[in-house]
Amino acid sequence: MKNQIRKKASDIVNIIKTSLAMMIPILFIGSVTVMLNGLPIQGYQDFLDHFLGGALRLFIQAVQMATIGMLALYLTVAVNFIYMNLREEGQRIAGRFASLLGCLAGFIILVGFFPPDPDFSLLSGQGVFSALVAGIIGSALFRKFEKLFGGKKAIFVEGADSVFNAALHVILPLLAVVISFVVIDYLIMALFDVQSVQHLFMKAVDAIFYRMHRSYASGLLFLILISVMWFFGIHGNNVLNQVAVDLFTEILPGEIVSKSFIDTFVNMGGTGCMIGLLFALLIFGRRSSTKKLSQMAIFPSIFNIGEMLVFGLPVIYNPLMLVPLILAPALCYTNAWVLTRVGFIPPVTREVVWTTPAFISGYLATGSVRGIIGQLLNILIATACYAPFVRIYEKRSLDEFSVALNELVAILKKSEETTEEVTLTECEGKVGRLAKLMVNDLKASLKASRADLSSDSAESPLLMKYQPQFDNERNCIGAEALLRWNHKRYGIIYPPLVIRLAKESGDLYELETYIIEKSVKDSESLRKTFGAGFKLSVNVTVTTLYDPQFLRFIGELSGNYHLKPGNICLEITEETELVTSEETGELIRKIRSFGYTFALDDFSMGHTSLQYLQHNQFDLVKLDGNLVRSLLTNERTREIISSIVYLSKSLNFKVLAEFVETTEQKEALEQIGCLLYQGYLYSPAVDRDTLIASGDRR
Repeated sequence: MKNQIRKKASDIVNIIKTSLAMMIPILFIGSVTVMLNGLPIQGYQDFLDHFLGGALRLFIQAVQMATIGMLALYLTVAVNFIYMNLREEGQRIAGRFASLLGCLAGFIILVGFFPPDPDFSLLSGQGVFSALVAGIIGSALFRKFEKLFGGKKAIFVEGADSVFNAALHVILPLLAVVISFVVIDYLIMALFDVQSVQHLFMKAVDAIFYRMHRSYASGLLFLILISVMWFFGIHGNNVLNQVAVDLFTEILPGEIVSKSFIDTFVNMGGTGCMIGLLFALLIFGRRSSTKKLSQMAIFPSIFNIGEMLVFGLPVIYNPLMLVPLILAPALCYTNAWVLTRVGFIPPVTREVVWTTPAFISGYLATGSVRGIIGQLLNILIATACYAPFVRIYEKRSLDEFSVALNELVAILKKSEETTEEVTLTECEGKVGRLAKLMVNDLKASLKASRADLSSDSAESPLLMKYQPQFDNERNCIGAEALLRWNHKRYGIIYPPLVIRLAKESGDLYELETYIIEKSVKDSESLRKTFGAGFKLSVNVTVTTLYDPQFLRFIGELSGNYHLKPGNICLEITEETELVTSEETGELIRKIRSFGYTFALDDFSMGHTSLQYLQHNQFDLVKLDGNLVRSLLTNERTREIISSIVYLSKSLNFKVLAEFVETTEQKEALEQIGCLLYQGYLYSPAVDRDTLIASGDRR
């Protein structure tokens, strides 16, 4: 029973967190319009009022109302959508849409949004509390009623399509949800003499301050309550707006605390002193996603709009962030109050618009540079409050994503085994989010590695390893270049995953041309050690081979590095589809004219493999690893390899065996006539300098 309760609670928290994260685009656009509308420059404000008769201001306000002005409504939709997709049931389009309508209706009822004088502010952040309640309760009620009425005979109209009939089937559950919300609302109205559930919530909050006067204690309580509300996804500033108006708005002589005092010294970067969180992320954040979020939040934070951080990190429903969310504003408020009380900071005597950037607001509010110094001290205090929690948050996220990385690799391996196509960046949950994050990290690593290419830096995140190849007399005749991505958080990443992520992000061509150029550059020093006949093999996918830019790239590379014929072998894997056409044959001939040779990887006796040999010119064929592994235990495997070796003599190509791990395997291959080997019997993949050192020892 406890486990079930814990699971339901965990589900609800995840639903709310995911729903709030979906609001980021709306919040970002809306926050920018708030900033544009309230930019505290008189000339700019006059321009908005008079340009085209105030049309520009009306345009900005329209965008604001259509985005952040309807935040609660959108959030209701999002909570319901996530809830209904939490498990497989509820996927039917009619049921999902009816549930959505039930939640929207429930929100309108709970928030009291009715004619003749509907309060549109309830559709913005002020109505978030009702949105969350309506989203969760409405979704749960619909699911219950759908099951309850599921056994009833469904209404069916002959000749109508399935969606129409399904819509008729959900009329009763939807009606039951709406009636339930009406009953709940009327009961609360009757019991507490309020206009709606939302009104009861706001009335309860106002009652806390009813008998309080303006003082240090009331200001501190005001800030703590706002922070706690924000933690639960409730726009505390809007909910306590009446308190702010009644208790703190007017600047009174002899009184330190006022709304302008709080806005100036506490709400820098947004509620909860978000500027401290911003600096903590910029200074101590290590994850690329954290860095990106903080960079995106810089501009709105300058104008004290902190929703990007509150919803984006997220701060809300994140227990780890509750402590600094309360502690930072409390300490900043106390520090500013004490500094004003002792006379270091002059009292706030001028009301300043809340979107005025820090330092400017400090000077305007107090008329003194000391106001700026007080703000600077508070920024340092807030940053110190958030910093340790940012580090802990990142460590926890790293642990969670390490598990997700294993799942991501497992999904890819299953796809490779079953040949069932999968798009990793479209996976659900943490796995999909991790895939998207790693795409961004890969882009950054590729950019950094390309920058290091000219300097020959050994610190590049994209590393090249080389597995040497030997003949039957143990002479090193070449090596295969293998990519290794050394991720700054997760270490060496499963190589096929790197290629798949590059393909999904559209960076495969950039990645493979970097691999080829890096390998070609390294091959110069390898040939000095192993001789002019040393051949370096580099993998290339068919996608890159067919890219219109590839032929020119290959030609320029050959000229820039003065390659001799046979220095570089382009290795194509059989599992990708190489079109056996005249155009492909012509492309291969043009590339060969620059001095490159071609190898066919993972060759077996399948129809496709033989077709490649029939239509295309390959200089080297690498045996499928499964053939080599089963050589000593399967007599038919021996015959297959013998047939491939026989073909090599008549069609004029060489045969190399990969995954040679034992002397017995090597001797059996040599008896058949396969005289080139690659595998752990000789060496694992090593870096260039290690390979050179091994050659010097020989």
